[in-house]
Amino acid sequence: MSDPVQELQQLKGVGAVMAQRLVEAELATFSAIVQAGEEGLRSIPGINHNNIPVMLAQAATLSVAVEKPLPDAGSTAVSDVNLKAMVEELRTAIQSIATVARDRFPEELADNKLGRKLTRNMVAGLDALYAIEELLERRPKRSRKALAKARKRLEGLADAEPDRIKKGLKRARKALEEVMA
Repeated sequence: MSDPVQELQQLKGVGAVMAQRLVEAELATFSAIVQAGEEGLRSIPGINHNNIPVMLAQAATLSVAVEKPLPDAGSTAVSDVNLKAMVEELRTAIQSIATVARDRFPEELADNKLGRKLTRNMVAGLDALYAIEELLERRPKRSRKALAKARKRLEGLADAEPDRIKKGLKRARKALEEVMA
């Protein structure tokens, strides 16, 4: 991996100084930031508390994409541990995206059609992840492809507008449901 300070600058609200502070606080990776959570980030001097939910969602998405890459699509050796870890990371990413959307757009999502659809797609996506977890041994290749496709659909949704978040969650859910077909 390249310089952790440069890597961390991919997060919203993190410049060179804040990235250095995160590294000094032993939060040099995206997964370490996710594990630290909101309380861990609040202890970093100078951090904008309003950006913390967005930073956590982005870190969750980037940890899935950067720190635990998928095995090659043509690979016949599939690790159940890797697939289960991917399922858990996608579950965390979906939950983080939903939390960020709720925090960023409370008026748009309260008591309206968009909010209901976003919630329905999030819950259906999480249900699909639970179902895939049961199918990992029987359909490892298909599961791996669906997880990779869902991961791609979730990338960048933390910064998106509510309608794009809803559509991205729906596309990720449909990719996951292909395994069960």
